[in-house]
Order: sequence, then C-alpha cells, then structure tokens
Amino acid sequence: MRKLCLLLNVFFVSGIATNDAHAESALTVFGGANIGGDLRLLTDGGNFDLATSIKNSPVFGARVGSYGFPIGFEGSLTYSPSAIIGGINDQVDIKTNILYVEANALVIILPGPIAPFVTGGIGVHYLNFNLGDLATSSSTKFGWNLGGGLKMNVSRVALRVDIRDHITTIGLNDFGLGIIGDIIGLASTDARVHNVELSFGVGIRF
Repeated sequence: MRKLCLLLNVFFVSGIATNDAHAESALTVFGGANIGGDLRLLTDGGNFDLATSIKNSPVFGARVGSYGFPIGFEGSLTYSPSAIIGGINDQVDIKTNILYVEANALVIILPGPIAPFVTGGIGVHYLNFNLGDLATSSSTKFGWNLGGGLKMNVSRVALRVDIRDHITTIGLNDFGLGIIGDIIGLASTDARVHNVELSFGVGIRF
C-alpha cells in the first residue's frame, strides 16, 4: 500500500512538472462591456433623491501571460472611457476614465483545448474625473479583482471569454475636495465600488 501511494505521488508530481514544462505563453487583445458600479453607498444619507453610479461603458485592453496546468499567471491592462451619472433624472454627467493595471493568477480547472478557469489578482486602479472647465480630479488606488472564464485554443490562436469584478475602495477625497464631491453629494465614508467586466479576447500563442 505504501509503495502504491508513493508511486501515485511520484506520478502526480511528475505530471505537474511535465505540464509546467509545457506551459505556453499568449498575448491577447480584448473588448467588451464594463457594468458600472453603484456609488449610492458614498452619497450623503440626506440626499434620498440622489442615485449616483458609474455609467455602463465599453472596455478594452490586452493581457499577456504564461499558462500551464493547473496554474497560470498573467498581467493585464484594461481601459474604460466611462462617466459618473447621478442626481434627479441623471442630469449630472462627469466624464470618467478608468485604467486597471493588474497581475493575476489563474487556476485552470480542466486541461485541454477548452479550459475553464477561475482567477484573482491585484493591481493599481487609476481614475480620472473631468467636469469640463469646472474641475478635474484623478486618483490612483490599490485594488483587486475576482472572476473566471473560458480559454479555447485553435491551432496558434487563443480565444477567451472573461468576467471579472474589479473592486476599488473610493471615498470623498478621491473625487477632489470641493465642487465634484458636492455636485454628486458624496459623504466622507469610503466604500468598495464594483465594476464588472465582460470581455471577449483573441490572442496569439507562442
């Protein structure tokens, strides 16, 4: 029995080593949609008529990484030209640019040309707010993301679908003290904002 267990352990470790040795790299470009996060947790409790959120918007970017089984690693650059909308009938519209620079680990659930995965990572979230000639503000925050997806290999082409929740802690100071915070009715409490990315990518394996 001991010999059998030892043999199974050696086989398992050898299998991982073999798979790691055959890990491949890929460069992927992607596009999709950013489902904007709700900012009502940040608003002043007295403004019951104020519903503020990050507007749904396009998202695009690139990922590069190394993928074996069962672990892969990648870096990504994700950009979304969005806006903050709020107030009665959404009359407040603040242009907002969001940039995520993140590093992720992937756990690949099944090996093969069609491979589902889960992922988590950390990085820097850059947010820029522009209210035309009135005010601008920018903030660089530490953030993280969680999600999953599906990778499909067709010859040297890599196809993938991702869904990721980008989580950023935002507060009054991130919008600049004064006019921007006042216009959208922010309180001083920090809160986690969730921007959900749904994207489709095409890449080259090498």
